[in-house]
Amino acid sequence: MHRYFVIPRPALQPYIDRLWGWESDEAPAMPLLLPGTGAELMFHYRTPMAIDGTRGRRHLGGAYLLCARRAPHQPVALGSVGFVSVRFRSGALRHFCSQPLTAFSDDAISVADIWGAEGEAVAERVALSPDKATRIAVLQDWLAACLARHGKQQPAIELAVRALYYRHRDVRIDALAAQLDMSRRNFERVFRDQIGVTPKAFQRTARFNLTMRDLLLAGRSDYLAAALDHGYYDQAHFIHDFRSFVGKAPAQFLQTAAPMAHFYNPPLFTPDKVPLPR
Repeated sequence: MHRYFVIPRPALQPYIDRLWGWESDEAPAMPLLLPGTGAELMFHYRTPMAIDGTRGRRHLGGAYLLCARRAPHQPVALGSVGFVSVRFRSGALRHFCSQPLTAFSDDAISVADIWGAEGEAVAERVALSPDKATRIAVLQDWLAACLARHGKQQPAIELAVRALYYRHRDVRIDALAAQLDMSRRNFERVFRDQIGVTPKAFQRTARFNLTMRDLLLAGRSDYLAAALDHGYYDQAHFIHDFRSFVGKAPAQFLQTAAPMAHFYNPPLFTPDKVPLPR
């Protein structure tokens, strides 16, 4: 089994955390993709995986988007694994396609349903590429072209996303709306139109996402300290949120998940060094 990641080109870094891949000659047990604020765009060049999600088990072909918001998605390997995935930052997918993000929430969607024949053509080029470097180049060229067509200049939304993600413990929605010179109602409407969820839902998901990132990267099963560090009031608060997002108790999940592979990686940039859109 071989896993790797590639830092994207500078122009893509404000929107894409990394491109990463996984190869295995056998069918491994794949980790659960927990709810979060970003998205994974996966391109297979070996046997495509099935996805167990909110709509049951689905076979979406060689390339698809995973956008888990309120429920997990479980990739299921059906043979030898070979894929490269694009990991979008929080709210960044809107810069690469024309559809509203509300259409993608809690779903697994074929690239053809988002980018049409263009998406299918890119998926075929990735599948036929002879090596990792070629696959990465194909994807980065295509992503740069998508960004040139669909990229949005929305500094207020970018500020709001970063505040709600990196300062989720302290930010208040009313104060953030006032900082952006908007009423709370207008801010909530604009944010949901662009990001796909309300600011409050985004903030709650960010808190869960960052708590689980810390727990799984550290391989810890004692979760209370991490939960309190990220703004949960007490153990009952975290357990309630965890059951809502995952469907089981955290202790039950972490006993098996902590030592396994997962979709979290150490950050490439500290929060104050994450590149800003240009």
